[in-house]
Amino acid sequence: MSRSGELAAARPRLAVAAAPSPAAFAQWLAELAFGGAGWPELLAAVAERTGAACRLVAETGELLADSDGAGGPGRDAAPDDVRRALAAGRAGGAGPPGGVPTTVRCADGWAGRAVAVGAGPRRIGALLLAEPVSTGQWELAAAATTALLIEAVRHESPPPAVRDAPTVLRALRDGPGGPAGSPSAPRMGEAELLRAGAAHGWRLDQPHAVAGIAYTGEQQRRWASALSWLDRPVLAEGRLAWTLLHGDVEREVTRLRARLDQIVGPGQVRVVAGALVTGPARTAASFRDADRLLRLLLRSSDERSELPFGQAGLAQVLLAVPDERLRWFVHRHLGPIAHRDDLLRTLDCWLATGGSRQAVSERLHLHRNSVGYRVGLIKRLLGVDPLDPRTVAVLRTALVARELLAASEAG
Repeated sequence: MSRSGELAAARPRLAVAAAPSPAAFAQWLAELAFGGAGWPELLAAVAERTGAACRLVAETGELLADSDGAGGPGRDAAPDDVRRALAAGRAGGAGPPGGVPTTVRCADGWAGRAVAVGAGPRRIGALLLAEPVSTGQWELAAAATTALLIEAVRHESPPPAVRDAPTVLRALRDGPGGPAGSPSAPRMGEAELLRAGAAHGWRLDQPHAVAGIAYTGEQQRRWASALSWLDRPVLAEGRLAWTLLHGDVEREVTRLRARLDQIVGPGQVRVVAGALVTGPARTAASFRDADRLLRLLLRSSDERSELPFGQAGLAQVLLAVPDERLRWFVHRHLGPIAHRDDLLRTLDCWLATGGSRQAVSERLHLHRNSVGYRVGLIKRLLGVDPLDPRTVAVLRTALVARELLAASEAG
């Protein structure tokens, strides 16, 4: 059997309706790419799903692959057209039909609408979909860019600057003048860190935050591949990874998680961000915040997949408090029930619901009478009414402090 025949036989089934969502189509194509599909087969899948022929061209206009497999000379795209289309895409104008024109013409007279294919410094060129193009077709074509990038990453060697990024991130975690250097984490001064960061696109003299990423799935090779094609260098440490964010950090956290979800599958990635800091001397503090928040998020019983510093609530303040003070505070206000997880969960729900016995009963799957008994026991052991306005803030703070301490000890 030929290589294309083998890939076709092993192709995962697209378990969606005749008109799949772009997200489902992107996930399916990523499965194909991880299974060894090259650009020609990926383009053939796009053409089959959209009903339109397509071509992949480099930024120079060179034809890289097409959906019909014809190839050959005389089918390259006009370089000026490609540059205009990609410039429009970077400016936010290369949207569905009706926006800024992004038509690219080829030497054989063929014309298609362009979708930029690239992530950060890694750019392939443009995916062209034969005109005319509907909004639905364009969205499906745009969903193919991740799979095309996966195939590109598989064959390229990482540039030296990317290979060196983990060393810079380790040095930033230690801070300028940190522990004695080693080959993996050499001691670097502030000026050297500024220069090294700039080589990777990090403006350490501008506000930035450390992002912590955790993978909860089982496919380690896929996780490593997903990290390799992100639009920023990372420090990978098993199931955890670290990088730096600029700009709107909360939006970047969501974008980072969504990109990884597209490769490893939804619900298997957690992303947090430490506080915004300025200067390489402060990056270590953002690292510490991100580490604590990531462990906190991984311990959480809810379904949150993101926890940027700006959404961390009381933890924003408590992260700066020494553990010794947190332990004292927890012992002072929760001591009599500190080892009763059942009472701590009940107290947490009681405060969160404003003292609704019905709501606590539903959350903890308890009988209403059991809730009443537990709350009565909490009042007797602590000697306070949890809903007293003077007490609520103290108990809520103590509960969050206890979770932070537990997260630290778990690490």
